[in-house]
Amino acid sequence: MCLLCLLWLISPLASMNRLLAVAFILFCFEIGLFLVFVPWSNLWEHNALLIYLPLRGLLLNNFVRGAVSGLGMIDLFLGLGELTRFWKSFRLIGR
Repeated sequence: MCLLCLLWLISPLASMNRLLAVAFILFCFEIGLFLVFVPWSNLWEHNALLIYLPLRGLLLNNFVRGAVSGLGMIDLFLGLGELTRFWKSFRLIGR
């Protein structure tokens, strides 16, 4: 009887962990794609915050844009690694 109660308590935790893993993977891909493409778009150049910041010249520098895009690529690779780890754990369970 107690074992059934324990399994009943663990089952929602496992599904919540899977849900959080999927949310983290989607978050990594979304932020990664944003950081890769936005520095090279008009949104980056015509940002209202750049009018008030004295760092406008620095933020419009191509090296800084490349660094931000590099962080986006790292984030995409992180999401891809988490996706493969999630896929392997999902296959291991056999569901």
